[in-house]
Amino acid sequence: MVKMIFKYYFDVNFFNLIYSFLLSLLFFNFYFMPIIFASIGTILGVLSFQYFYGNEYYFYHNKGFTKKRLNLIVLFLNVFISIIVSITYQLIK
Repeated sequence: MVKMIFKYYFDVNFFNLIYSFLLSLLFFNFYFMPIIFASIGTILGVLSFQYFYGNEYYFYHNKGFTKKRLNLIVLFLNVFISIIVSITYQLIK
């Protein structure tokens, strides 16, 4: 069960990291990357997953996961990771 959640998490965040990195390059400041990763990047990652791997939702649904539950798990994990990274960056700086 946990393996399926992490598979979805890593698949969504593959796209998320690409978008977050590109948007932080656009702003010329990597300080914004955790913020983008937790917000816009997550949304773009989920939309990209739906576009490229939309058929996999049937697999997750058959195992008892809804899109809403999967997306909330990804969102909460990304916010948690972004807070940790931001705090660590502030402590080092």
